[in-house]
Amino acid sequence: MDNSSFVGIGRNPDPNVPDIPLGLGMELMQQSDARRGFEILNSGEKTRVIEYIQASVDGDDTKERIRTVINKLADGSIRDLI
Repeated sequence: MDNSSFVGIGRNPDPNVPDIPLGLGMELMQQSDARRGFEILNSGEKTRVIEYIQASVDGDDTKERIRTVINKLADGSIRDLI
């Protein structure tokens, strides 16, 4: 996956996972349940979550996808999405 042009919140410490999108990173910092849900994902699952958000078609779609991801991370159902 080429994510060199993707703007995220900085270099991800795991070279196997693309940068976290800014909006997702902001929400993860505010939602501790969702953050814990994201932290337990393996590299491939984190990448699929980020790719799902990056595949949005416009700003409104991006916001909706981030809301969906945050809710699913918080309630433990993220694997249903990815």
